[in-house]
Amino acid sequence: MKAIGLMSGTSVDGVDAVLLELEPPEVRAVPRVLAHAYLPFEDALRRELAAPLELSLPRIAALHYELPELYAEVVRRLPGWNEADCVGMHGQTVWHAPASSGAARPHTLQLGNSGVLAARLGLPVVGDFRSADLAHGGEGAPIIPLCHWYFVPPERGPVLVVNLGGIANYTYVAPRLDDVVASDIGPGMMLTDAFARLVSDGREHFDRDGVLSRNGTPQRAMVDRILRHPFFERRAPRTTGREDFGADFFAVLAREFATVAPADQLCSCMQATAEAIAAALRELPHVQGIILSGGGAQHPGLRERIRSAVAPCPVEVPDDGVLAPQHHEAAGMALLAARTLHRLPSALPRVTGARRAAVLGHVYWPD
Repeated sequence: MKAIGLMSGTSVDGVDAVLLELEPPEVRAVPRVLAHAYLPFEDALRRELAAPLELSLPRIAALHYELPELYAEVVRRLPGWNEADCVGMHGQTVWHAPASSGAARPHTLQLGNSGVLAARLGLPVVGDFRSADLAHGGEGAPIIPLCHWYFVPPERGPVLVVNLGGIANYTYVAPRLDDVVASDIGPGMMLTDAFARLVSDGREHFDRDGVLSRNGTPQRAMVDRILRHPFFERRAPRTTGREDFGADFFAVLAREFATVAPADQLCSCMQATAEAIAAALRELPHVQGIILSGGGAQHPGLRERIRSAVAPCPVEVPDDGVLAPQHHEAAGMALLAARTLHRLPSALPRVTGARRAAVLGHVYWPD
């Protein structure tokens, strides 16, 4: 079958769409990427999504209907999109408060109305992937570890797939699905992106090609300040997001380290990410290699800091295929949607802490 996946993550830079060709979704096999498209968000929308606490209730409701119009636009850029059997739409997370956050009643919210997207494309749309796991006592995240297990060829030994989005997370891909574990690591590019906007006076939304951090040196005090965040005291598996490392925490860092050189500020954030990955690696058995994916994997400075922190463990960044940085999260949504249409569970209770494995998402059928 063919499936489309859509992903707009915590970096709020835009939305990726991927068209996959899949074996029957109950069979472990690496899918083939048929097409990829990307639509950047306009600056005003980026600013809104990066500060969800400042959104009014009417604006949140409006975005729930506006975002799928953008998602439909990027899907139509995929050659052969109308031959797909289904669409997996993650939606834009504006709040995520699982049990580990201390929420009395765990909850999560991803914007993007599946009914609107199904009407625009004339295809079945699967959305709201996190709620079922949350309802069964899980964290609702991470939801992509099963996909990582599919995406890594079975003949490979244990590897660590690290996704460097706004938040960094890992999946320990073991030969047996029952041995797969996963967790959020901490900030990926979220803090680095925030400092890039600050030091460029808003001209840049991220450290493009590592220019802003070039020749910078991590400041130990700033690195340690990030790694002292209470998140790092929680036991894995754990989840995080803008609730921990968003605007409020960035404001604290920017104030406390205002006298640090701009390039050093960015390098300190990346060094904290690299050291958090190294700490996660030390807790896992017999890792034979690390696969970096997500937008942060394309940052030359961060890649080198990670390689240095985890040495001698080999690190690779795929150029193409389902684990390439520009493909892998959207590809995961496509696989999840295909499994949901076949009524197959995709949540891993060992990973999320849920009482049972849930079929993820709800389906909107076109007319």
